[in-house]
Amino acid sequence: MDMHRILVTVADCGAKPTPALAKAVALARRTGATITLFHSLYSPEIAGESLFSPEALPRDIETAVRARKQLLEGLARPLRADGLQVRIRVRWDYPVYESIVREALREKSDLVVAESHRHTRLARVVLSNTDWQLIRLCPAPVLFVKTARPYERARVLAAVDPLHAHAKPAALDADILAAAHQLAGAFSGMLHAIHVYQLATPFTAGVLMEPVPLPVDVTSRQLERIKREYDALVDRYELPPRRRHLRAGAAAEEITAVAERITAGIVVMGAVSRSGLKRLFIGNTAERLIDRLNCDVLVLKPAGFRSPVPRRGSYHPMVLPPF
Repeated sequence: MDMHRILVTVADCGAKPTPALAKAVALARRTGATITLFHSLYSPEIAGESLFSPEALPRDIETAVRARKQLLEGLARPLRADGLQVRIRVRWDYPVYESIVREALREKSDLVVAESHRHTRLARVVLSNTDWQLIRLCPAPVLFVKTARPYERARVLAAVDPLHAHAKPAALDADILAAAHQLAGAFSGMLHAIHVYQLATPFTAGVLMEPVPLPVDVTSRQLERIKREYDALVDRYELPPRRRHLRAGAAAEEITAVAERITAGIVVMGAVSRSGLKRLFIGNTAERLIDRLNCDVLVLKPAGFRSPVPRRGSYHPMVLPPF
């Protein structure tokens, strides 16, 4: 992750600085990156003027955009005074997730930092539909900030899959480890790596569905291969045994358990956007994992991923004026 441009999504321009902004600022200080504060604006009430007062529509859009920019300036001003390079952007665009992806493409962002979403004061942070669309569609890495805990001396957990059980591109694991190592180094933290596997059962289905026994040592041979591939992947980072986590079971449960046991500050994982049942299966696993984690999550895409989001917004719903 060559971090030169950080895009921070701002849902409420008039709110106090969020943990997401604080984390982006901490990253910018250590990397020298430029921060862009981005707000996506769309109002059905204003858009409805296209039916009954089209001549007023451009003026009212400009007024709404200018008001949000003034609020964002209130967030940017103290950061600039502290020596950071901060820009503001407000776009009249819809839907929000496509607007964020388009801005990331315009800015050539190296990282998108998304605000957390909390439904009530006591409810834990959960990802919204916009967040899940960003996981699917954003070509830049996306950092979902779920806590206010600072990253200083944080434990960073890299979730890898060296056997590519989900047909994940091989290079993505190397990118996950490199990004996790970079984050741990930037904040004097500690890198951990985890792989969750499932061993073959000692029986398989025969021609007429009767169980056929597999070789007695098939499980031990599979485990040896898993350990060999995992060690080959993480050896370059010279991790001691206590920071190498090989767990059997369901990925969501085991990664969550390890993240809680080591008090991880960030979990770094990969995402592959797919269609059909494969995408749904992998997406369900990711959903269970990310919503369970009580720490921040950095999601990476494979190199060469191209977002299907069009560079220009095309959705402009017609809204009838109120009676």
